[in-house]
Amino acid sequence: MGDEGGGGIEDVVSSEVRYEGGIESGQTASENTGASLSSLWTFSTISQDRYDEHELLPYFQDYVNTTNITVQLGSTANLNCRVKRLKDKTVSWVRRDGDNIKLLTWGLHTYSNDARYALNFEHPNNWKLQIKYTQRRDKGNYECQISTHPPTVYPVRLNVVAPVVVIIDERGESVHEKFYKKGSTIELKCTISQMPQAQTFILWRHGDHMLNYDTSRGGISVKTDMSGSVIVSTLFIAKAGHRDSGNYTCSLGDVATGSVMVHVLNGEQPAAMQHGSGTKDHMCCLLTLVIFCLTLLLLLHLR
Repeated sequence: MGDEGGGGIEDVVSSEVRYEGGIESGQTASENTGASLSSLWTFSTISQDRYDEHELLPYFQDYVNTTNITVQLGSTANLNCRVKRLKDKTVSWVRRDGDNIKLLTWGLHTYSNDARYALNFEHPNNWKLQIKYTQRRDKGNYECQISTHPPTVYPVRLNVVAPVVVIIDERGESVHEKFYKKGSTIELKCTISQMPQAQTFILWRHGDHMLNYDTSRGGISVKTDMSGSVIVSTLFIAKAGHRDSGNYTCSLGDVATGSVMVHVLNGEQPAAMQHGSGTKDHMCCLLTLVIFCLTLLLLLHLR
């Protein structure tokens, strides 16, 4: 903003250089000097008036056409609004929904009935709107306004996303039920995607019992890979027993949860796992029986 004022000053200097060039035809040196100084004084006055007028106006330090902010469901959204040269003007935050405008803050005061909204001023010039425990309904268009005439507006678009938690099998497909033999190692893997903010607080539970820091049973460990855009957390339970059967959940705080039902069996194959091979065995038995019957009928007929 201040560069424009600087440009005016440079123009004045440039004007001085131009008038030092020489005497136009039909003018004396004194006439030329007087005309030059008169023109320079007029130009300087106009430029300085524009510069001073511009200097009186507040402006947004980080202004862009629209600022997009993406936050995770349940987290805190901070909408920054840094204002320069505010002087006697006032900053306010509003929420815009089409032609409907709802006042949220005015100066340092909050006018929203929703206690999650607050003006959190940061020295020296950040009139930051803070929204705690963001919900899906908080998604939308917000404006930081300066009380000029007309108001100077800084638009912000807030997006609220919910992480997706999925428990997967060995093929990477979603699974809701898993079977293990007694004495084997239970291995449950969950993936967490669509996380705009880094998060490491991933909990595994067996029923209501948290497993991440369980030392009473032994043989339980959790490995979490945060290296990619999708977080992968794996739960290991060694020497599975019947007491390890039940519902397991992988959760990201209270925001998103995935679950799977685990069955620990005494070596027998569950029906769900036998479905494919069991059907084949059944068909083989039927085919063998049909061939035996046909052979028997053929032998009887030959007699």
